[in-house]
Amino acid sequence: MNSILVVGTIRNGERSLQKEIFKCLNALSSFEKVSFYLVESDSTDKSLEILDKLKILNSNFDFISLGNLSSSIPEQYNRIRHCRNEYVKHLRNIEEKPEFVLVVDLDGMNSALNSKSINSCFVRDDWDAVIANQTFGYYDILALRHPSWQISDWRLDHEYYKNNLNRLELSRSSIVNKIKKYLDLDKTQYLAIYSKMITIPRKNEWIKVDSGFGGAAIYKSQVFINYDYSKEFETNETDHVTLHRKLIRDGGRIFINPAFINSHFNTYNLNKFLIIRSFRTFIWNRKYIYQSKFYKNLKKLIRI
Repeated sequence: MNSILVVGTIRNGERSLQKEIFKCLNALSSFEKVSFYLVESDSTDKSLEILDKLKILNSNFDFISLGNLSSSIPEQYNRIRHCRNEYVKHLRNIEEKPEFVLVVDLDGMNSALNSKSINSCFVRDDWDAVIANQTFGYYDILALRHPSWQISDWRLDHEYYKNNLNRLELSRSSIVNKIKKYLDLDKTQYLAIYSKMITIPRKNEWIKVDSGFGGAAIYKSQVFINYDYSKEFETNETDHVTLHRKLIRDGGRIFINPAFINSHFNTYNLNKFLIIRSFRTFIWNRKYIYQSKFYKNLKKLIRI
């Protein structure tokens, strides 16, 4: 394996950025050349200072800051889409193209990434993109498309379940009825999202999908020469789904590689536990707890 370009987007990555970069460098030790190109926007922490420091320390590290995009592109996924297209432009402008591109989230989603998991992606060559797996359950249902596992956007499924919920006229004063209402609503989320966060043993066969991500994905660089994240029509689909739809349409092949482990437990697949979901809902609905210094320190310690 000769060369790989690591790309990603950054917003307020002060806590995890440097650690994630070094994690990627160690995991990619089998490559002769590893370079980085990150796209930052809208940070209010010390992300830019850290990016500047990393650029000084590593001649193969570069980034661009797009400043404050939230005012001109208020919708989150459109903003991310715009940022991702910046690293696509960068790749297309490189004179000596890398063989592969690793797209990563740099917010702590790659804590288990190592050279063994990376190298497992190269035991075969019949792919255009390889998607990461997580030992406690593949979590990125929003980016997932599969003919039986997840056909469409889970948000549409969630709306369907909510609209067809058997809503009883329950007295607000009854604690039992409030609990019943909460559990009924929680079940709609479970059916739409968490029930689909299946555990894929790392020794399983590769799973062919129409889209996915999960915090890390390796592409042959030709994918980004031919395609980008731009919308072809008005849609609420996410950036990854847009890119992959174009690729699949032209006969591309995308797989989840069960051995390509990038994390174990994470803030998303832990939500498979009802007690975790309930605790988070309790916290989020009480600003005096959610905004307290104690809770922010606790969150840093256990990443909840």
